[in-house]
Amino acid sequence: MPPNAKRTILSNGADRVTVFHDGRVKVTSSSHVWDIVDRGRHSALGQYVTLAPAPARHADVRADDREAAPGTPDFVAELDAELGSAVAGTAAATNGTFVQFVHDGTIIVGNDGRDLAETFNTGREATEEAAAERGGAVTVTFKGSYRPRDIREHDWLIEIPVNEKPFSNRLYRGDYENSENKVGPHRR
Repeated sequence: MPPNAKRTILSNGADRVTVFHDGRVKVTSSSHVWDIVDRGRHSALGQYVTLAPAPARHADVRADDREAAPGTPDFVAELDAELGSAVAGTAAATNGTFVQFVHDGTIIVGNDGRDLAETFNTGREATEEAAAERGGAVTVTFKGSYRPRDIREHDWLIEIPVNEKPFSNRLYRGDYENSENKVGPHRR
């Protein structure tokens, strides 16, 4: 599969974050689902959401059962569990979006000029036929098109050339949605 020029892949060595150029940010794990543990306003114009691995719902996945997601990460933040809640690395995009990898495994997704539009938290149950199809993903989208003049301090910069309308979130076969602490519309 050829690389998608309209996305940037980030990682913390275990989980992956895809920053799509249409404004969506997808945080993915093949070993656990995610809990939305915090959300808030970090500035007058921007909001963030904090995602943490859901400890009670870790999938039973051995390292050799995991199938690597396609694409090599453009940026990897190295984690050191002893450093706890300190930020291990920050990726910032020219549209104001940022991703912070925290040493304790949490991931913060925010935007310095936009409010949250939706968090779409999905999980996938393991099956015997598809051991790699476990874990979960959270897709975060933001409202509006404002692009801040100043980009926050970062370890990796993502160039987002133009504003595009984000694709709609949808469930794939075998997925379920976790609506706890959800931002945005609820689906049936």
